[in-house]
Amino acid sequence: MSNTISTGSTSEYTPNSQSTRKVSGAISRNEDGSLDITNGWASAEDSKVVNEGKSDLFKKNEMGKDQFLNLLVTQLKYQDPLNPAQDTEFITQLAQFSQLEFTQNSTSAISTLASNMQDFMTMQNLQAQSITNASATPLLGKDVRVMESTFHHKGLSEREFNIYVMEGNSQGTVLIKDKDGKVIGEIGFAMDDSKGGDTTVKWNGKNPDTGTSYLGGEYTVEVVNSTGTKSAGYAFQDGRVSGVNFNSSGASLTINGLQYGLGYLVKVKESDG
Repeated sequence: MSNTISTGSTSEYTPNSQSTRKVSGAISRNEDGSLDITNGWASAEDSKVVNEGKSDLFKKNEMGKDQFLNLLVTQLKYQDPLNPAQDTEFITQLAQFSQLEFTQNSTSAISTLASNMQDFMTMQNLQAQSITNASATPLLGKDVRVMESTFHHKGLSEREFNIYVMEGNSQGTVLIKDKDGKVIGEIGFAMDDSKGGDTTVKWNGKNPDTGTSYLGGEYTVEVVNSTGTKSAGYAFQDGRVSGVNFNSSGASLTINGLQYGLGYLVKVKESDG
């Protein structure tokens, strides 16, 4: 199957160029991308241009802007001057190709911008991580406080939690949740006043309904107000930083043998010695 551009009748037309031969009144593009012109007049030189349609310009399987313009110019060359083709379709097709080229250029520009933005964000993240890593090193040997949102329960034993209660809460509840977010333990607490501060609570590690001990594993701890509607504080660990570790997710501190990210750090104080 070929793509054809009509050139109109050419039975009596002889151009004032080099020797001529009769070729088609239609220009077709064959399956291999070459042009086929028969039953019309063309100069030997022009025929050579057309017959060389197997050049790189026409080796593609799809019509592009360059191929379209080449076909358009060729059609205009070989049209009958006494019965020229209408230009309405040419103008419409040129407008469509101009719009297509604009869209392609816009898409390319947007893709380039997105790639540049991604590179910029990556560089910013690396710089931020470098700054964070640099700020972690001076913490070695310091006594610090970190939030404890998760903990490892060994099973068959009680677990004591250090709790910081925010100002405005004289009472509240410590919630223990399993890995699925289900509440498996509730420990109430009461402060002397609503100024907040530190306190401790104990969890027996048992199912309140059956009395059986929960298995060892990872659990989470939350501190909520007396109505259970919002946070009233957090569990924490106090300890000395014995190590600083760096990995792809950032720096972490070794405290009491456990790893804590810098985002969990809430207090730093000078060591006594």
